[in-house]
Order: sequence, then structure tokens, then C-alpha cells
Amino acid sequence: MRITGGMIRGRRLAKIKGVTIRPTSDIVRGSIFDILGQTLTNLRILDLFSGTGSLGIESLSRGAKNAVFVDNSHRAVAIIKNNLTICGYDGLSTIIREKLPNGLSHIQDLGCDQFDLVFIDPPYGKGYIRPTIHKLIDIKLLAKDSRIVVESSKNANDPFPINLYSLQLKITKSYGSTVIGFYSNHEES
Repeated sequence: MRITGGMIRGRRLAKIKGVTIRPTSDIVRGSIFDILGQTLTNLRILDLFSGTGSLGIESLSRGAKNAVFVDNSHRAVAIIKNNLTICGYDGLSTIIREKLPNGLSHIQDLGCDQFDLVFIDPPYGKGYIRPTIHKLIDIKLLAKDSRIVVESSKNANDPFPINLYSLQLKITKSYGSTVIGFYSNHEES
């Protein structure tokens, strides 16, 4: 697993093997950033259900201002810390061990700013997508003109909501059995 673009393009990340953590493949990650744009200068990133942290780290490589990583797994938190150290992004990052989506309230309690780009990559088919997006909106963690990228499986019974409040599903892309949804937020914060 490598960083696909930006300042540390090609850097290898440590990964966790096992059924509970499913890293976003290099090909899917590269495609996500082809759609988002190659430069994410000064964006504030929230990487939910972070796993290895590859999406947030990829964002930092492409110029993001900072990133907050949230995962409930001890193993995931340890690998994210390791990957941030490998990449030299410890000082630009915060790692929070919380169960999602309810743990989002803790992020707000820490005084984190609103986020410009949010990645949601939950366990497939567990019904986390809609409540996580609702919680982001309810506790006002989304900046004006923010974007959300959601990952799921074609086979998961966890459909992307089309419109939620000020969020609109703009595009979906399929890569094998993986489906990615791109949302835009157009409400003032």
C-alpha cells in the first residue's frame, strides 16, 4: 500500500491484515483523488473509520492543513500512529479512538474546527453511513462548501442517501465491488 500522489508519493504505508480492517486500495484511492483534485491545500480533513489512515495521510501528502483520524480499534489506532510517523505527519494530525457515529460528539468537545473534507469508510453493510452523515450535520462539523466521500460495497445493504439537508450526492463511481459516493455541502456554517 503506497501513497499515490503529493509530496510523499510512493511512500509505503504499514497495513493491518485481518478481516476487521479493510484498507482502501491504491487504485481506488488514486481514483478518489483524481475526482477530488490533486491539490488539497489548507483543507481540514476528517478521516472516519480510519483503518490504516491512508485516506487522511494521502490528503496530507496533497497539502491538507491537518487531519483528524477516528477509529474504534486499538490495532487501527496503533497503525495510524505508525503510518503518520513513517510519513512525518505526526504534528499535523490528531488520532481519536471512539466508536462511531456517536463518538463524533467527542471531536466537537475537543474544539476541532469544522472540516472541509470528510472520508467515511465504515464496515460494509452495517448501516453506519446515514447515521454518521446525520451526526456530522447535527453537531455542525461540516464547513461551508465541504465535501464527503463515502465508501461502501455494491453488495452491502447500506445505500447512499441521495440528499440529506444541505448535502447532495453528486457522483458515484464503482471499482470492482467497491462503490464510492461523493457529496457536496452547500449550506453556510
